[in-house]
Amino acid sequence: MKMIATIFDIDGTVVECFDFDGTSYISAIRDILGEVYINDDWSQYKNVTDTGILRQIMKKNKIQEKGQIGKLSKKFGELIGQYLENGGECCPKKGAVCLIDKLLSDRHYKIGVATGGWKHTAKMKLRHAGFDLRNTVLFSSDDSAERVEIMEKCLSALGDSFHRIVYVGDAVWDIQATKKLGWHFIGVGPRLKGKCEFWVEDYSNYDTFMRMLHA
Repeated sequence: MKMIATIFDIDGTVVECFDFDGTSYISAIRDILGEVYINDDWSQYKNVTDTGILRQIMKKNKIQEKGQIGKLSKKFGELIGQYLENGGECCPKKGAVCLIDKLLSDRHYKIGVATGGWKHTAKMKLRHAGFDLRNTVLFSSDDSAERVEIMEKCLSALGDSFHRIVYVGDAVWDIQATKKLGWHFIGVGPRLKGKCEFWVEDYSNYDTFMRMLHA
C-alpha cells in the first residue's frame, strides 16, 4: 500500500470551538488596536488566517505595523487560555480523536495539522479537546499569513513520497486553498454540506471516512 499524507485544519474540522475563538479574536483586536472597523465575515478576507486577517484590518484602518501582531497574538492567547481554564466549551469533533490516533499508528499514513490560527492557541485547543500532540506536525499562521503556504510547509515537513495528499477542512477557503495545490479534499461539518464531492458531518463512521480518503 502506498503512502497517503492527510492534513487537517483545526477549528470546525477536528475541534468544535462554539464561536468563542472569533469572539476572543475580535476582543484582542479591540484591546490592542482600539475601536477599529472589523468585518467579521471572514470569507471576505484575502488570507483567512489570524495574521492575514489582522494585516488586512490594519491596512483598512491605515495602521502601520509596529509590533502589534505579536502583542495581539499574546493577548489572544491569554483570552483563549482564560476561556478554557474557566470551563469554556471546546470539544473534539465526534470520532476525531479516535480517527487521528488510528491514522498516526498506521505506517501507511502521515498526519499533519495546517491551521490558519496561531500555534500557541491551536495547541491549547487541541490539548483541551483531548488530542495527543507528541508526534504531530503542526504549521500555523506563525509560519505564514497565507493558508496555501502553511499547507505547503506542513506537507514538506511530512515528506515528499506520497501517492496521495488529502486536506480535511470545514470552510470554503479550505476548498479554495486545496484546489490551488491540486490536492484531494474532504469537507467536514455543516458549512460545506452540498459544496464538495466528499463530505462528512463528523468522524463517527470510520469506514466512511477511510473510503473517502482512498476515493
